[in-house]
Parts: sequence; C-alpha cells; structure tokens
Amino acid sequence: MDPKIAAAVMTLLLLVFSAQDQTPSPGPVEPPADAPGVSVSGGAASGPAAGLASTGSGASQGAKNAAGSTQRGSASTASSGSSKARPAPLLEPGTSTTVTERARVRKGPGTSYATLTKVNPATKLVVLARHDDWYQVRLDGGKVGWIAGFLLVDPLDAREGDAGLGANDAASATPGRSTNSTTWVLGYYAEDYPGDPTSYGSLLRGKGVLDSMAAFLHPVGTDGRVSGTASKRAVEAAKAAGIQALALVHNMGPSGFDAKRASALLQNTNSREAAIRDILSILEQGGYDGVNIDLENVRPSERDKLTAFMQELAQKLKPRGYLVTMSVPAKTADHSGADWVGAFDYYALGRVCDRVMLMTYDEHSWTSGPGPVASYNWVEKVVRYAITQMPRSKILLGIPAYGYDWNLQTGKVTALSYTQVMSRAKALGIDPSWDQTARSPYFKYVDSHGARHEVWFESSSSIKPKLDLVTAYNLGGVAIWRLGYEDDAYWQVIRQKLG
Repeated sequence: MDPKIAAAVMTLLLLVFSAQDQTPSPGPVEPPADAPGVSVSGGAASGPAAGLASTGSGASQGAKNAAGSTQRGSASTASSGSSKARPAPLLEPGTSTTVTERARVRKGPGTSYATLTKVNPATKLVVLARHDDWYQVRLDGGKVGWIAGFLLVDPLDAREGDAGLGANDAASATPGRSTNSTTWVLGYYAEDYPGDPTSYGSLLRGKGVLDSMAAFLHPVGTDGRVSGTASKRAVEAAKAAGIQALALVHNMGPSGFDAKRASALLQNTNSREAAIRDILSILEQGGYDGVNIDLENVRPSERDKLTAFMQELAQKLKPRGYLVTMSVPAKTADHSGADWVGAFDYYALGRVCDRVMLMTYDEHSWTSGPGPVASYNWVEKVVRYAITQMPRSKILLGIPAYGYDWNLQTGKVTALSYTQVMSRAKALGIDPSWDQTARSPYFKYVDSHGARHEVWFESSSSIKPKLDLVTAYNLGGVAIWRLGYEDDAYWQVIRQKLG
C-alpha cells in the first residue's frame, strides 16, 4: 500500500475511535455571556413568583396563588464558560447581590428562555423570587428577569472578603443595620358617627409621638366623585400639636369596600380629573397638608388605571406643596391578576407616592377562620417583599390596634378594640394566652349559649416585635389603625422603640 494512503487511513480510524469515546453533553447549559453565535429559543411563559399574595385590609378577601411556569430549567446542570458551576446560594427575597462574572439575564427560569440583557459584576441586583436553582432579580433600571443561581454572589461571602458586594451593599440586604435617624408615626382618624370622640381623644394623647393623622372622612360616591367634610376640631388639634393632617379618600360603601365605586373613579381620564378636582378642593377648604388614598377591593384589571390616577394626582398636588400618600393591601409577591391585591403595583406606586402605608393586618379577619390579626412571620414576609419594590424610607408599616372574636358555631366575627377585648376577658375571668410563634395574644371561651369562641387581638406587647422590624429593615415608620382602639401603653412603647 502506498505510504501516503496508509497514513490517511490510520488518521481516519483514530478520529472515528476518538469520537466514539466522547461523553454526551449533559443537556442545555448556560453558555458564557460573551460567547459568539449563540442562539437561544425563548419561551412565552414567565416563571412563577414566590409566595402567595396575602391580604391585609378591613374587608379582606383571599387571593389565589399564581399558576406555575410551563417551562423549567435547572441551573444545577449549567456552566458558564471557564468557571465551574457551584451550588446556587440560598438568597432570600430582598437580598442585594451581583454576579461573579458577566452573565445573561433571561425572561424565564431556564436556558430555553430568551436573553433579556447581560450584566457584569458591577451591576447591582435585588432578589425577588426563586424557582429551582434560578433567581428572579430586579436590575437598577427596573428590569426584571431570571439568572442562574450559581452565578450570583452570596452576600455572606462578600462580607468575608470575596469579590462582588461591598460591605455596605451586604449590610443593606439584611436587617439589623438601621441608618434611619427618624421614623414617621401616622394614626388613622375615624368617626363612627358625627362627633365620635374615640379617635379625637387618642389624637390628643398621641401628641409628641404622632407625626401625622389621616382622617377617614372622605368617601368616593357611586358616581366616582369624592365628598365629605373635614373635622375642624381634629385638623385644628393636629395643627396645634405639630401633627400633619391628611384627608383620607376611601371607597367604603354600606357593604364594605366597593369595587364599583373605585371603578367609577378610575374608569377614564375625565372621571379621574373630576375626582382630583374634588380632592384639591377638600384639601384647600379643610386645611389639610395632603391626601391619603385608601381604595380597596380594586379590580385587578384596573391596575394601570389606578397607577395612572396616582400619577395624575401627584402631578396636580405636589407642585402645590401637598403630600401624596397611599394605603396598600399587604402582599408577599406580585400576582397582578389576584383579587384584592393585583391592582396595586408596589414598584410604580412607590415611586409616585411620598409615603406608602402597608396594611399589614387582617391576616385573619371576617372572611377567614380564627387566627392572629398580624402574625410576626407574615408581617416580616410582607416587609421583605415590599423593600424590593419601593424605597424603604417611604414605607410605613401598618400596626393594628384591635382584635376579632370568632364565634365558631355561628361563624359570626366581631371586631373589638383593645379595651373591649380586655373587658370581655375580665368578665369571663380569663387571662389571655400568648402565642410565641405568632407573637400575639389570644384566648378561648364558651358563651352562655354553649358556643365556642376564639379571640385574637393586638396589644402593646404584640406591637413591640413589629416595631423592631421597622428599625431592623430601616423603614420610614408606622401607620396605626386606628386611633382610639389602642392599648393605653401603645404610645409609651412606640416612643421607646422608635424614639
């Protein structure tokens, strides 16, 4: 055989045997962000957000969990160029982080999703949720996408000197490092009938602690127009004590918070402009310092309209020196289609409003079985989500000052002030118990008809750990619902905890 032909045959055989020994590629991987010529097909489905949308308002309704993604990807099988894939760090929502190297941010949790953008180690990210070994993150500019977990820096490592987050960034990701020297204390002022002294007396007792009060006196009508008359004595008392007075606009109707009233206000530009004119007139005539919008039970389909209304309201009021604030239902994730909470875009509203009051109460209420009004763990979960969406300094944590008595036989639920709760317990000869997990007081009893009852309420003892959250997460302050319902020791505890 010709030597040249023999050499060619030998080379071909070596190539064949070499190819047979190759190990198959282990499925889809995350290629280096700078790799040329990489084509990735994108899926339409977005990944699921972590957690349930929780309710938190006077007429709470349960929100449905969002459906899961139709596509999944596991970062545990991914690699990124020359770096070896490491286990994804365990990062909680709200954690500030960055990437170990230049990386892709995708539209969903997996390599089958299209690339949204690319980031480098100088890009700061905030963790929103986790799905398998992928994390949903928000970029500085507001974009939201998914990134393989092993590419993210663990702040704990950063604090020990690893590359990535600086010490300040790592500190901001966790509680316990408050730098906010002042906190804002707001109390909701309400009257069950004209001249009701309950909130007024509390307003006077809160002098030196309260910074503002929001007067629940201005309803939205069925035509979408805003009305109501300011309480002259309340506004004057507030001003005399150096307390800002806000007009609270609400959509409460005879049967609770009315979605139709909110729709009438939000439906179009003309209806919103009319409501804004009403509000401006109320502020001017009532001597208010600003407005608090408390629209509840807003339909999820009106999310954009609600945001537009707040933007239009701010454009009208802020140049005139008025504060624009909003009370929003508590939630632990953004499910835009969920009842009760879906209409509230925390991210957008947090940028429009001067302050946002989280209604972190009614975890259990009229529409649920018995349980804590605001358990510590639930409240903290709401806070951890909220700080990923809006500036901490604008967030006022809702502090309840009431309780509920559930009749387990009839299903009837009765709201009670702290004084009413303790009077009931005293008449029954009961010392309330303490639930260490919920960090809330409660008691049980059987009435004269043989019906079993369960009572959960808030007190100066149960608000202490919640006030600690304000300091721990460097929030803007607290909002108390409502003035006149609180324990006598409330003001002393708030003064001690928040200064």
